[in-house]
Amino acid sequence: MGINMQDYWYSPAYVIYMAQELIGIYSQEIIDKDSHNFKQVGEMKCTAIMLLALHKAFGHHFFMQASKEEFPDVWTLYQEQVRTDYVDTKYQTVEVVTYFPNMEIEVADFVLKSKLINPKKAYDEETIIVCYIRKAGTYVDFNQLYQKLSKHKFKPTRVFVIGNTVRDQNIFMLSQVWPIIHHEAVHFIERAKSYPLPHRVFFKKGVTKTIDYSKNRGTLKTNPYEVFNIDEGKVREKYEKT
Repeated sequence: MGINMQDYWYSPAYVIYMAQELIGIYSQEIIDKDSHNFKQVGEMKCTAIMLLALHKAFGHHFFMQASKEEFPDVWTLYQEQVRTDYVDTKYQTVEVVTYFPNMEIEVADFVLKSKLINPKKAYDEETIIVCYIRKAGTYVDFNQLYQKLSKHKFKPTRVFVIGNTVRDQNIFMLSQVWPIIHHEAVHFIERAKSYPLPHRVFFKKGVTKTIDYSKNRGTLKTNPYEVFNIDEGKVREKYEKT
C-alpha cells in the first residue's frame, strides 16, 4: 500500500466537476451500473463532498487522489502549520461503502458488517469510513446508530454517513457518527464553485514546507479519465463514444 507521488493531487471541487462531466457523457445510470469501469467515480465524488463539508467546518484545504490499489479507495491530504518553520502534512485513507436503493438492512448494521467488524477488512485507526446513502428517503436514527456502534470494537476512529437532503438534491448532509455525532450541511455545487485554487498539484512526500499554490495555477486540461483511473479508450469503445 502506498501513495503514488508521481500522480496529481486534485481538489474536491475539481473531482466534482469531472464527475459531472462523465455523467454528461455516459449518464448516471451507466456509471452506477458499470462498477467495473466507473466504481471510483462514485467513491471519489462521495469523498469530495465530504471534504467540501469538512472544508466548510474547519477551513482545511484538501486534496485527493484515487487509489490504484485495492486499499484504500481514496487518499486525501491537508496541511497544518505546527510552528512558523514547520508544516505537518496529514495523509488520510478513506474507505467508501455505498448504501444502494435495493438494500433493506439498517444503515448501522450495513456499516458494521461491511466495514467495521468484517474480519476481511483490517482497517487501522487513521482510516476514515464513509457510508454513502444512495437510497432515497432513507431514515437514519443517529442516536440509535451511535449506540449500535458503541457495542462493538473496531479500529477506525472516524465514521461518517453522507447523503442528499430530501428538499434539495444539491444539499448533502455529512454526519459524523463516531466517535461523536455532528452534522454539517453543504451545497456541494456552490461550495465547489467557491473552493480555493489550485485544483491540481504535484506534491512530494516528506516535504515540510507549505504547498506553493502560486506555481500550480496553470490552465487545466480537462481529463476526467485521468482523475478516476479510467481506461478512456476501453470505455469509449464500449459505449461507442468517439
